[in-house]
Amino acid sequence: MEEAKKFIEELENKRKEVLSHFDEWRELYPDFKRISEIMENFKTNDLLVEYQKNSLPTFIGDKAIEIYKKCLSFKVKLKMYKIDKLGYSYTPIPHCINSEKVKLFVDEYQTWGRKSYEIWHDVYYLKEDFFNNRGYKFKWEFSVKYDMLKYDLQKIEKIYNETIEFLKSGIELINKYDEIITLEYETNSFEMSFFEREKEIKQLQENYFGSDEEYCYVYTLECDFFVFYVGIAFNPSERFEQHIRGAFYDESHLFKSKFIQKYHEQVKQKIVYEGTRRDCKKFEREYISKHNPLGNMTEGGEG
Repeated sequence: MEEAKKFIEELENKRKEVLSHFDEWRELYPDFKRISEIMENFKTNDLLVEYQKNSLPTFIGDKAIEIYKKCLSFKVKLKMYKIDKLGYSYTPIPHCINSEKVKLFVDEYQTWGRKSYEIWHDVYYLKEDFFNNRGYKFKWEFSVKYDMLKYDLQKIEKIYNETIEFLKSGIELINKYDEIITLEYETNSFEMSFFEREKEIKQLQENYFGSDEEYCYVYTLECDFFVFYVGIAFNPSERFEQHIRGAFYDESHLFKSKFIQKYHEQVKQKIVYEGTRRDCKKFEREYISKHNPLGNMTEGGEG
């Protein structure tokens, strides 16, 4: 055990000793100076800095997920980790646009992603070799001693240039499909996308905390037989459409949604009061207390 510990300490000291010569080698060897200049880019270039954190850099991966959400139907019931994987699922995934165009995007992006993983390892080993003298692929003391720095420089320049061009190609790929998918959605979609539904939900959450002085409407959801829900909205017609969509997607578990699912074609919205949000909250509480609609889960007055 002591021998192993001593051996590891010797290796660590040797590693640090080699690093201590870097300033001297920059002065003595033009090729090593150029290598150092290239490697400094891995600390300062935004693309490279982000890439070193993840083999699928966020400036590409996050945008790819956003584009994929524009392809999915708002009714999709995938877990978020599967959406992040762009399509890996054992069951058919409902799309809101032409599925062939979705497949082209996913296939091309995943091919780029596999290549990214390979290049990322080259970058990782290069960075560790230069900044920490790990010796994975480059042995600096050996290269200095046997005049191999010019060959190291050629290899490092190749890795650097290929990495930069590869990351630029990823950005171009994402921008290309963002235009294609967005245009396809705007012109040929047959229902709302998962992406638009997320935006809609976010807007609903923001509106929920609207000012008490904002002018609003109290509305009911009803069918031919009874009123099953009462709510408050700044834009009732838009809110009505959101209720219908939500009943077949992320709000399908709510009690009010069960009525919408069962009486879909008969469901109507009726405005029963209008005024400031403060007054609407008061009216909603009184209405629920008096009529007790089955779809309301609270006493009302929340927003």
